[in-house]
Amino acid sequence: MTDDAPPLRTWVFPILASLAIVLSFLYYSYSNNGPYAKTVALSNKNLESALMENTRDTSALSIVIFGSSLTEHALVDPRALEDSIYKLTNRKAKVLRVALSYLTPRVAQHIDFFDYIVKYPPNYLFVENFSFNLTHGDTTALTPDPINMALLNVRNIIRNAIGKPALDNYYVKWYTFDGKPQPGDRYYTREFDSVMFKKLLHSKSSVRKMWQNNVINTAFDALAKNNTRVVLLDIPLNKLFPHNFMDQQTASELNKLLTVYKTQYHVDYWPFPYVMDNSFFTDGAHLNSKGGMQYQKWFVSEIASKKCYEATH
Repeated sequence: MTDDAPPLRTWVFPILASLAIVLSFLYYSYSNNGPYAKTVALSNKNLESALMENTRDTSALSIVIFGSSLTEHALVDPRALEDSIYKLTNRKAKVLRVALSYLTPRVAQHIDFFDYIVKYPPNYLFVENFSFNLTHGDTTALTPDPINMALLNVRNIIRNAIGKPALDNYYVKWYTFDGKPQPGDRYYTREFDSVMFKKLLHSKSSVRKMWQNNVINTAFDALAKNNTRVVLLDIPLNKLFPHNFMDQQTASELNKLLTVYKTQYHVDYWPFPYVMDNSFFTDGAHLNSKGGMQYQKWFVSEIASKKCYEATH
């Protein structure tokens, strides 16, 4: 039987070839010429330019809103926000909304958001509470973004070569920031995604520890010294979901965390006070155009009622 066994060199070549492919892919993923490095470089360039423009006119109230696709659907049109703020406060406003799909503190660090916001501090920074103080599901199994970007790029190259349409690349929002739902999107048609709704019914959140947000906390401290008012912004969920997918214990932990932010870092929290049913959402979490209009109206009224327009550097 041993005489029929293939020689060792028969196995060596495919093993070495496979190893070479893996190493080449890893090099491509993490090299300065890979899609991740190029995306981050473009993001840094565009983010710095956008923040410089946002704070250029010192007579206008500079507002930066940072969040995920939840924020994108809640506050879909920054120019409309500027117009609404002006109508209520009689003061010009410059609104920059940075909305990234699947935003986490890790992604924020990838694009150096908090380094740049400290370098170009606005009058107001609104940060989506849901993405920064809460963790959803098992994040330990997530594939690193450099690997994900490289895989997506390779798959799209192959798909283009065989005549298939490219897969959606949500990483472009890392450097375009101000994306909006496309025409025909559920946001506008108000169709309801019942499949996603059922999945979300089983969602749970855990509260991030203060030390896990050290980079963010350092930025908050620096912004306070620059007279930037930071607000953690509440994003509504369907009334059938627990608030932020939290149970009673988790809600208590979050309240303690918000208290620390208020007392130690002068960071406010704006809770959304209204209850919404499915008619305001595309899936129970992302607002549709009806929900977005109500949320924007509330947001602008909060700015006016809290005299935010009086803030200056």
